[in-house]
Amino acid sequence: MARRNFPKKVIVARIKAATVDGKIFCEGCGVFCKKFEIDHVIPDGLTGEPTFENSKLLCLECHGEKTKKDVKAISKAKRVEAKHLGVKKPTQKIQSRGFTKKEKPVKIGLPPRRPMYE
Repeated sequence: MARRNFPKKVIVARIKAATVDGKIFCEGCGVFCKKFEIDHVIPDGLTGEPTFENSKLLCLECHGEKTKKDVKAISKAKRVEAKHLGVKKPTQKIQSRGFTKKEKPVKIGLPPRRPMYE
């Protein structure tokens, strides 16, 4: 399933909602931010719709932390769904012929040390 981005009107409305006195504030931590992302409250991978109610303006740090949590939740949901559908892991090891062993080149050592002063 392809990721669904927010429409332009939702992005503009979310930025206006997070703006106070001409400055944009993160809706996660409340800090003034110059760089931000519009994030899904309920992740897109978990049936989150690209609507204004399901959006949040986050600074890059908050967005990174939330994305890590979302990725874990989405992958768990995929595993649960696969288990529900009866998908099983392969039971035997994948057979391959392997790689040919290469002989290591012989290393030439350094000459013995000589004293500086005799």
